[in-house]
Amino acid sequence: MAFKNRTGRALTVGALLLAAIGIIAALLNFTKTDNSSVAAGQAAPPFTLSDLNGNKLSLADLKGKVVLLNFWGSWCDPCRQEMPAIQAAYEQYKDKGFVVVGVNIGESKVTAKGFADRYGVTFPVVLDKDREVTLERYKVGPIPSSFFIDKQGNIQYRYEGPMTEGFLTNKIQTLLAQP
Repeated sequence: MAFKNRTGRALTVGALLLAAIGIIAALLNFTKTDNSSVAAGQAAPPFTLSDLNGNKLSLADLKGKVVLLNFWGSWCDPCRQEMPAIQAAYEQYKDKGFVVVGVNIGESKVTAKGFADRYGVTFPVVLDKDREVTLERYKVGPIPSSFFIDKQGNIQYRYEGPMTEGFLTNKIQTLLAQP
């Protein structure tokens, strides 16, 4: 009798474990982002979004400048860590043809503005409330995610994770030196 109970429990636990693994695998596959369509060397996908003041900002209007698109959320610790370095790089290079566009992902204007104020952000911040630009056009997975776009409007570098001032300086100087 004890053998049957142990066997029954083992089968039940095994079945539950397999079901859990199946559910996790399905969720991972469902949430996986296809990054293959947005890569270095390709034209940056166009977009127009509203900034914190309600003005429209279009990527096409920035052609001829080196652009850093930085996708972030106020709840993201690595986003908070890198924001001072991004702001410092913007201050250093903004008069040399460099612009940062912070893309807030799915949060309210009040939340995004609170974050920008807290970190002294002076570069443009746009709101991707429905996440269409983030998920569909740029295929962003983990955040922070950043795209360095050259003067011709092509993505030159894609980076996932927090950036340091040294990393930013290297990429920005390289792109500003290009024709």
